[in-house]
Amino acid sequence: MYTPISFTIRRLGFCCWLGLSISAAMADPKVVGKVSFSRGSNAAQQPGGTPRILGNNAEIFVGDNIQTTERSFVIIDFNDGAKVTVRPNSNFSVDQYGQQAAHPQAQLTLHEGGLQTHTGALAKQNPDGLQIKTPLATVKAQEADYSLRICGKDCQEENKAVQDQAELTIVARIVDIKGQVSAKNLQAGGGAVERQLTLGSPLYSSDSVQSQANSYALMVFRDGEKITLQPSSTLRIAEYSYQRPGQPDHALFSLAVGGLRALTGSIGKTNKAAYAIDTPVGTIGIRGTGFDLSCIGSCVSASAADTDMDTISAGQVDGLYSHVWQGEIVVKNTQGEHVLTVPENGYIGGPNGGLWKLPELPATLPDNLTPRPDKDHSVVDKLFVKPSEAKVPTGLYVDVHGGRVNLEQNNARHLEVGKDQVAYAGSPERMAVLPKVQPFQEDDPYLEAGEQDNSDADMAGIPANSCDK
Repeated sequence: MYTPISFTIRRLGFCCWLGLSISAAMADPKVVGKVSFSRGSNAAQQPGGTPRILGNNAEIFVGDNIQTTERSFVIIDFNDGAKVTVRPNSNFSVDQYGQQAAHPQAQLTLHEGGLQTHTGALAKQNPDGLQIKTPLATVKAQEADYSLRICGKDCQEENKAVQDQAELTIVARIVDIKGQVSAKNLQAGGGAVERQLTLGSPLYSSDSVQSQANSYALMVFRDGEKITLQPSSTLRIAEYSYQRPGQPDHALFSLAVGGLRALTGSIGKTNKAAYAIDTPVGTIGIRGTGFDLSCIGSCVSASAADTDMDTISAGQVDGLYSHVWQGEIVVKNTQGEHVLTVPENGYIGGPNGGLWKLPELPATLPDNLTPRPDKDHSVVDKLFVKPSEAKVPTGLYVDVHGGRVNLEQNNARHLEVGKDQVAYAGSPERMAVLPKVQPFQEDDPYLEAGEQDNSDADMAGIPANSCDK
């Protein structure tokens, strides 16, 4: 009988318990691996023995039952090179691990919780040599990297948390689009992936949105802000936060190339200092405003001061052209603050340039065929409705990251699962390959820890083990 680790920890009142004696067994159990990394409160127990706390470099024996508690995990390196990461709230047994036999066998059991496995030499030598039993199916693999999770209500709760967080990170959606428009999240650095946008596509803080020639996109933000990105333009959503717990509402954009048409939302109306659009010539502030901006050329002209009004009005000089059709805007640069009110038009040739108020709409703006954002009638609340909560049936979920595994039920039914596939095993005798990874399986920090350098002890949200030596 195994003593639950949670009971042991409560009974002792502290986790640094390494000095306690361990009951001796009739024969010394075989050492089959060691702990390469441990976080939180984890323990192992031999049948009929006393539980022992698992710290870094602790030995693992045949017959060990390993248990982890809330927000705790342990990484085990087996002697044949296999690696197993045991998630929080898991119960896992090493029933057999015989690498020296003619037909080496390893039999492990996941009673509850989850783990990730990287197979080693034993599984490579004997295709059926490594077996992980669960209450719902047995998993066999020769050379593979895969994770297992026995799900009850916990996975449903995690799914909801992941979906809620994902929905909160969406700052805008595309409500009208023509041609080729893409987005790339600059926060991802070199790993950023370009996304082709379509009607309804989400946008995120730190996204850089780029339109090609003869293309545009109208985006609506959570606070009601509406921006039409014009053809051949690039707009960065530098920072955006609205009604996020612990964060002030603010919106900061950056127009690097091309033009846009904007209608401010609640952020700009409530706190004008919390809204800005950076451009090469200065920062645009607003006061309950609808306006057009157009960067011609590089948006900066070295000769603007020596140019006449007619040439500028004809749009023949590089610089920032603007037109206010609602409220007023303020352009700030090294020359101070320059105010434009409806229906004024302006031009600034550089960060050190003054404001030219143009007598009529600049020639660069009348041909603007992209939709003015105030003509859009999208209902903001409907754009950001929480998706219906996906149900997670209780059962075993298998996610194969590399290689292939076989699932077996009752020594009869078999299911082969390949790289990047996800499978489900339930009761009674139900197995299937799923169309996609479940939300609770994505970005699991505990399983990702097994893929990192074990010396990295600064995993966000995972408590340190004060017993680590």
